Amino acid sequence: MKWIGLTGGIATGKSTVARLVESLGASVIDADKISHQLTRIGQSGYKQVVSYFGTSILNDSQEIDRKVLAQIIFSDVQKKNNLEKILHPLIQDEVLRLKIEYKNNQARFCFYDVPLLFEKKMENNFDSVVTVWCDEKTQISRLRTRNNLTVPEALARIETQIPLADKILKSQYCIDNSGPEESLIQIVSNWFENL
Repeated sequence: MKWIGLTGGIATGKSTVARLVESLGASVIDADKISHQLTRIGQSGYKQVVSYFGTSILNDSQEIDRKVLAQIIFSDVQKKNNLEKILHPLIQDEVLRLKIEYKNNQARFCFYDVPLLFEKKMENNFDSVVTVWCDEKTQISRLRTRNNLTVPEALARIETQIPLADKILKSQYCIDNSGPEESLIQIVSNWFENL
């Protein structure tokens, strides 16, 4: 089984590419989805995150308010690092379990959709890495629309990650998602066929 890291910058279209390769027959493990599952009420991640950040991050239903938590971690690097220290080992345990399951089921390709692949120095764990990128103007626009952010807020989130140009240089494959989705569908289809 080929173990492929799928990464990029925030709002560059990693999740869209993940959905596309999955529709073409690849297996996909999504770090963000696992993180969300681990931080649901009653889960181990939920308990540890609430223990560290306190109940002010909870909404009326006692679920973690992701918008409140994001405001905290994107304005305090230490708190962001501590959140990652809590969740990263839990996520890795689940990723390993899923990876073994896909391998046992004879999957040919398994993509691990992980936003902080290079930030966490994980690139050597994969057979290859593909980075999804787009031009900065498009990235800011998508992030502002998706998360209802101001330009400074969007830039602050982008700046917490390694620059896209650096990620591209460290990757075996790169997918340009600066254009419309129809264009991306064709690009991914052609790339995956060659893979």
